[in-house]
Amino acid sequence: ENSKLGGFDLLVKRYETGTLSKAMHDELKIGDVMEFKHIPFNVKEQYPFKKKKISMLAGGTGITPMYQALTSICNNPNDETEVSLVYGSISEQDILLREELDALAAK
Repeated sequence: ENSKLGGFDLLVKRYETGTLSKAMHDELKIGDVMEFKHIPFNVKEQYPFKKKKISMLAGGTGITPMYQALTSICNNPNDETEVSLVYGSISEQDILLREELDALAAK
């Protein structure tokens, strides 16, 4: 959900060679708390975007910030932003958030 104040959810794909992703999947439980450091120069534009058309290009786990933006746009009945998304994964089985993206595309 994008309306959380003071927190956020993460989507983490587990990679066999990924030290952090394996630790997060194997050691953390849903609801556990992690600390994060804010990097001031890495601030992205936040919703509302004030554009009539937005193009998105994402690959693999890069879909996660796009999904956040898409849910903000699609869940606001007054938002008329036109969105084009090109998303690639290594294989069809690797598509993250497949059902959620299909549901948003149907709106």
